Amino acid sequence: MSTTRMLSSLLAALLLSTAAAAAPATAPALTPAYRAGASFANVFSRAIAVRAPGFAELVHRISGTATYRVTDAASVPPQLHIDYRYDGRPAGSGAVALPDAGASNCYDGKCVPNTDASGLAYNPRLWGPAPATLQVGQHWTVDIAAPWELGPAGRQTVTVTAFDPATRTVTLEREGQGDGAWLDDKPTLTLTRNGQPCVLARQAGRTHWRGWTTFRDGIVLSDELVSTRPATLTSAQCGRVEATERQYILLNAMPVEDAR
Repeated sequence: MSTTRMLSSLLAALLLSTAAAAAPATAPALTPAYRAGASFANVFSRAIAVRAPGFAELVHRISGTATYRVTDAASVPPQLHIDYRYDGRPAGSGAVALPDAGASNCYDGKCVPNTDASGLAYNPRLWGPAPATLQVGQHWTVDIAAPWELGPAGRQTVTVTAFDPATRTVTLEREGQGDGAWLDDKPTLTLTRNGQPCVLARQAGRTHWRGWTTFRDGIVLSDELVSTRPATLTSAQCGRVEATERQYILLNAMPVEDAR
């Protein structure tokens, strides 16, 4: 082999190796931009409601705020500090990182799958890998492999409903369904009938969820998601009843100074 052909072969191999090693490009609107010194804040809430004929409706709500400050933008993944407050509970703080492009969540060095229905940034565990380009009407299918905060393992379709490339802002609709338990589901729940509590075993039916989320530079600006499912409730004391359960989350970006 001539020297020229050898150099050409080596260069081609090097280029192929470099291309294979490079991370695939993702659309800027869905790529979190963690710049040194940047801060983000959001306000959020979650509601749970179970309605069954003859029983008082069961309702739980939780809400709070969180602020994130980028402490090291150059590390992989970037490092952040969080200060959070759930209403009615003590405030907290810690170190946060979102490795695997946001599919995992690390708090004070302990990492777990990111199963939150919403959060600071784009999460490919629930939304699927971010595409390289975006356009209105574009859609993709995501297989969610395991139970998460507002649903079971299942399949959803993500659709681009609005996109502004100039401001790197996109709105996505997510709609899906699945069977089985949600993350942290309890096998029983307590409802009240005629002032008396009844502990009932729960057999949940098929879950359907739908919501809209707006991202800018991969950070959530606004998010709403509603999940519903039927459930059969049984008890030796209270009999059998067909119930409906609705849960939803709301999360919006807010001024950092107002989150404290």
